[in-house]
Parts: sequence; structure tokens; C-alpha cells
Amino acid sequence: MYIPTFTYGKIPIELWEIAVLLLMFLVFGGWTYRIQYREVKTDPSFRFFLPGMLVKLLGGLFFGVIYIFYYEGGDTTSYYECALAFVNLFWHSPSAFFEAYFGGGTAEMRSLFTNETGTPLGYIFFNDKTRVVSKLMVPFVFLGAKKYFLATMWIALLSYGGLWQLYRMFVSYFPKYYKLLSVAILFMPSLAFWGSGMLKDSITLAATCYFVVATNDMVLRKPNWKTRIIKQLISGAAILAIKPYIIIILIPSTLVWYFYSKIRSIKNVYFRTVIVPLIYILILGGSYGALTLFGDSLGRFSLDEALNTAVIIQNDLKQDYYDGNSFDIGEFDATLPSIAAKFPAATTAGLYRPYLWESRNLVMILAGLENLFMLLLTVYALWKIPFRVIRPLFSAYPVLLYALVFSVLFAFMIGITSSNFGALVRFKIPLIPLYMAVLMVFVGVGKEMRPKRPKRFKA
Repeated sequence: MYIPTFTYGKIPIELWEIAVLLLMFLVFGGWTYRIQYREVKTDPSFRFFLPGMLVKLLGGLFFGVIYIFYYEGGDTTSYYECALAFVNLFWHSPSAFFEAYFGGGTAEMRSLFTNETGTPLGYIFFNDKTRVVSKLMVPFVFLGAKKYFLATMWIALLSYGGLWQLYRMFVSYFPKYYKLLSVAILFMPSLAFWGSGMLKDSITLAATCYFVVATNDMVLRKPNWKTRIIKQLISGAAILAIKPYIIIILIPSTLVWYFYSKIRSIKNVYFRTVIVPLIYILILGGSYGALTLFGDSLGRFSLDEALNTAVIIQNDLKQDYYDGNSFDIGEFDATLPSIAAKFPAATTAGLYRPYLWESRNLVMILAGLENLFMLLLTVYALWKIPFRVIRPLFSAYPVLLYALVFSVLFAFMIGITSSNFGALVRFKIPLIPLYMAVLMVFVGVGKEMRPKRPKRFKA
């Protein structure tokens, strides 16, 4: 017999929860302010430590309010209800909890839940990826005293940790541009909204940031680079379990970063001319091998299925049930030449759509404004920086090449495989901090190279 979830589709909010929320803001704010006050004396970039965290916390709250009171539920409430069932099971029977938590998505495991605990939703529990997400939410629901908004605060804090480390990584390369980089990484609206709530996107955003920072330490061979391998493996495993298509782009981008950083240390021009093509062949071969190895985990985004997936989604988005919330990049078939021909349209969609005039509700309007800002900033950055500087800049800072390669390939991937704007704005958040960081560096370098105007002579 089906046992409903413990909340019966409703998210209970009590007065004491609001009081605890205010207390959490004070505690988290006091903790970050203390760190900021201590570190800003020697590092001015820490002036954004507290503001960045507050933006994430408020973004998580705003996300929860919109989905509970405006949309009246969604994936976020489903993940909460499933995680809540696990927490209730822990207090009801710890042994049953550990059996279900570390067990698979079978009817036998689901039967361990009772009327007192509530039962995880079937479409979440029986799907490997969504079940992983609901289990990852369990510690946050524990910490949040089984309350949705309190748990959201902890998730926002975890996500902020990843973004802050990414920000510090870029500042270590470009300390003069710490203000510009703070906008790119800490204060983008989509990162605060989609990347702070009880949603799989918050977990994958944080995991992607930790993966990039760990890769940077490995490339630079910092003293703790070996421990970073463990962090890279953990974050990579989390991404693979939840959103494996991110790995499709991370692997070749990481190889480009690693090998390019090694190539630039070669002084012999002739040797570099010979070895570079071989290295890129190795990158292609290594990427193909890794993606083939992870084929089962990638599912419909595996090498064998990706082309067919793109065509199926393209046909699906033309159906009436999207009510105008879909976008069309044109006809193509499941062949490499046909899909490659859609690279400009798909990449543009992944980076800048929905356009403001395509937005049909509050959330999409906010996304449209952000996309307009990104588009205008792209034009401004390319106008500001001399093209002759771009190649030497990439050569001196391979991290910029990595960020750009990842962003463009990821935009193409989601642009050609996403069926509607609602999915697109969520899928794109891992590329936003990396792409925006590149643009902000371009703007900063361009401003430095702009000739200063002579002061007007006054008689």
C-alpha cells in the first residue's frame, strides 16, 4: 500500500523557524565578519566575504519563497520531503535508516519506511540520480531541524564555500581585479537563486567549483596538491552521480588546461611546433577514453546516445505543452556535421537566452536581465581589450583558456540538449562564474592598456 510523504505535499512553516532563521543570519554573519575583519587588513578581496555570503543566504530564501508560495512546489519540495522521510526513519529505526540510506532504489528498501516516517516519492526514490540528490540533502535536513528553510541555509553556505574558493583562486592570479571578479563569481543573480536552494544545481555548482580549484592546485603542484586529488575525485564523483553531462565538458577542458600549462614552459620553438599537435591528439584520445569508460553513468549523454538525445529533445521542444517557453535553434539530425553546424546558435542560446523579450514570468524576466548584462559585457570586453593581447594573455594564464573552453563547450552542450528556458537557466549556472571571470579579466586588462588622456591645461 502506498504511504504518502510525511508532509503530504505541504511545507510546514512555524513561527519559531523564523526566529531561528534570524539567529542563523546573525551567527553566520558574525562568523564571516570576524574572518573578514581579520583578513581584509592584508587582503582587500576579503571585503566581499560577508556581502557574498549574505547574497547566497538571501538567494536561498528567495528561491524557497518563490517555489513554495508562487509555484506551490516543485523538485525542491520533493527532495525535501524525501530527505525528511530519511531523517524520520533515522529517529524511528537507526538500523533501517542505514540500510535504506546505503541501499539501492528497490521496493524492498522503500518498504522500510512507515506511516510514522512517511515514504520517499516514487519518481525520486526509484531514479538513481534523484535518489542520490535526496540522500545528499539528508544531512542538511538534520542540521535544519527538519525544516525546509533552515536546511536551505546550510545548503547555501556549502555552495558559497565553493564559489568563495573559486573567487580566491582567480584573485590569486589577478589581484588587481578583485572587485571585477567579485561581480563575476559572488554576485551574479542566477548563482544566488538557482545555486543556493534545495536543488541538485546547488550541489553540482559547489562540486564544479571545488573540482576547478583542486585542478588548479594540481596544475601548479602546490604543496597540498596530492590532497586536492582526493577533493577532485569526490567532487567529480558527486557530479557524475547527479549531472554526468558536466563531466563530459570538464574532462577535455581539464586536459587542455594541464597540457597547455606544460607546453608554455617549452622554450624550443621547433619542439613546441612538433609536440603541440601530438598533445592535442592525446587530449582527444584521453577524453574519448574517459567518456567511454563512464558511458554507463552518462546515460542519455553518453557518446553513443548524445546525438540521438539532442535530436529527440529538439523535436520535443516544438510540442504545445511548453506554452511558448521553448526555443528553436533549427533542424538537425543525429550526425556530427549536422550538429556541428548548430554550434553558433546552440552556444549563443546556452550563453545568452532567454532574451529579455522571450521572458514570460518573474523568474525568466530576472534571467533575461542577467543574460542581457552578460551579452553587453561580452561586447564591451571584446571592444575594450586589444585582440593582439588575448593570445599572450592565454599563454601567461592557462586558467583563462580553461575557463573559456569550458564555458563555450558547456554552453553548446546545454544549448543543443535543453528543451526549454526553465531548464536552460538552471543548467547554465556552472559556466557563469568561469565565463564572467574571463570577461572581467578582459575588461581589467583593457582598461590598463587604454592610453590615458592628457589633463586639460588651465590658464
